[in-house]
Amino acid sequence: MKIALGIRNFSPAKGGAERYLVELTQFLVQEGHEVHVFTHSFDKRIEGLYLHNVTLFPFPKGLRILSFASKCHKLMKRDNFDVIIGVGNTWQADLLQPHGGVHWKWFWRSLKAYQSPWLWGAKFLGRVLSPKQWIEGIVEDAPYRTGVKQIVAISEMVKRDIVDYYGIPEKKVVVIYNGVDTEYFHPRNKKYRKKIRSQYGLGAQDVVLIFVAHNFRLKGLRCLIQALPLIKKKNEKIKLLVVGRDNNDPYRRLAKKMGCESDVFFAGGVRYLERYYPSADILVHPTFYDACSLVVLEALASGVPVITTQYNGAGGIIADGKEGFVLEDPRKVEILAKKILYFADPIKLKEASSAARNLAKRYPLKTSYGAMLKTMQSIASKDSQLRQL
Repeated sequence: MKIALGIRNFSPAKGGAERYLVELTQFLVQEGHEVHVFTHSFDKRIEGLYLHNVTLFPFPKGLRILSFASKCHKLMKRDNFDVIIGVGNTWQADLLQPHGGVHWKWFWRSLKAYQSPWLWGAKFLGRVLSPKQWIEGIVEDAPYRTGVKQIVAISEMVKRDIVDYYGIPEKKVVVIYNGVDTEYFHPRNKKYRKKIRSQYGLGAQDVVLIFVAHNFRLKGLRCLIQALPLIKKKNEKIKLLVVGRDNNDPYRRLAKKMGCESDVFFAGGVRYLERYYPSADILVHPTFYDACSLVVLEALASGVPVITTQYNGAGGIIADGKEGFVLEDPRKVEILAKKILYFADPIKLKEASSAARNLAKRYPLKTSYGAMLKTMQSIASKDSQLRQL
């Protein structure tokens, strides 16, 4: 097949969605397909992949989004593709896989991360008055209204959101969860445990919580730090390791205010993330919105149980008390603390670690990529049959 993908940023360093799509296109090339990627930004050229640079208006941000969608559409129309893949950046797509979920669902759920009514109001007004927010929504909405042939939701939560918001028939939405490299993210990386822990003064007997994100507010770091004093009353060995690129000053101040600053360690952005998961004991991801967090799948594959929320699509695969817990509301810090303490028990932690690994094995990358390829082939086959009529 001749396949096109439109995505503004085609860089695996940008985030989980971008990393997934880079690896998906590599898989398609290895399977013998001709793949064209229309993008504004990329790290390097990949052998066998056709990269088309899409120039953007430099300012403002809303115009950048709009110009990419328009120029990408014009460039793609110059050629005949069997399947055009969209991820929410383009006007049109045969196969739509919105990795960010539904924009307007994110809009409302993410506002819950602002605990102060004043901050909530200011952020709400800022978004409502932002042309960028409206343009993002308009561009994301477009493929649903211009004849998309198949929609791929990356979690059951995203499927429910799509059906609910757009009124799309359920049969038109297939769920294909993101996959994880179960060999790269593996419990064997525990061999780095002592080295990683010693970098931050963490001991072998400490129960280490790990938080991994680049948007601390959205992913619920404030709630986790607020839960720490409640946890420390019952277990003094619990520590928190924060991994990710974001401004940590407000969270350092919060930890100091809560009296737990000596128990919170900020690692910043790290190079070998696969070594950090099994160096900890529990991944805590009390997010306010995630379409399907790759962080959760990576932790599970590393044999680390996960505590997340119902606002994370990846939570749909976790059984409460087995591989982790799925919370109704990240702001209920008493419940969050209780769930963390449940897995602080060595016997329960060992059982959950084994269960986490076994769960991740059901979501290997090749399974996800293979399902995507099968969906593309179905679209191309139906179009071919229609042309022959």
